[in-house]
Amino acid sequence: MTTSTRVAMRRTDVSAAIVLLLIAEATFFFTFLFVVGPIATLARLLPLAAVLVLCAALYWGQNWARWALLAPVGFRVWRLSLLTATAWGLGRPGIALFLTLIILVELAAAFILLDRYLRYSPFPPSHKNATTMSS
Repeated sequence: MTTSTRVAMRRTDVSAAIVLLLIAEATFFFTFLFVVGPIATLARLLPLAAVLVLCAALYWGQNWARWALLAPVGFRVWRLSLLTATAWGLGRPGIALFLTLIILVELAAAFILLDRYLRYSPFPPSHKNATTMSS
């Protein structure tokens, strides 16, 4: 007779979201730094530092950081969508596609962060205690 034991598998969802967020933020920061120059480096460094600190907290098991990461991601997506629209309007498709890629990566990371909560919430809500009228 063969017996089997359950093995707890480590989920890599959080690690994948952290990697995606850090790559997107660092790509945007260093691209801005090398293309525009060190004019407004501090203003661009603050969101990167905030995401870095929140990702470190999330990696070390602080679940509140999962929700706190949504604020910089939402702000970044909002700002980048305006920049992307401007780039398309000015006829710069390369820059617009690059910014669109960063937006998609940030949204994918946000979806990974929220996936666990979306998966376990019942939708549509079930009404188990509701009575049905039969004739």
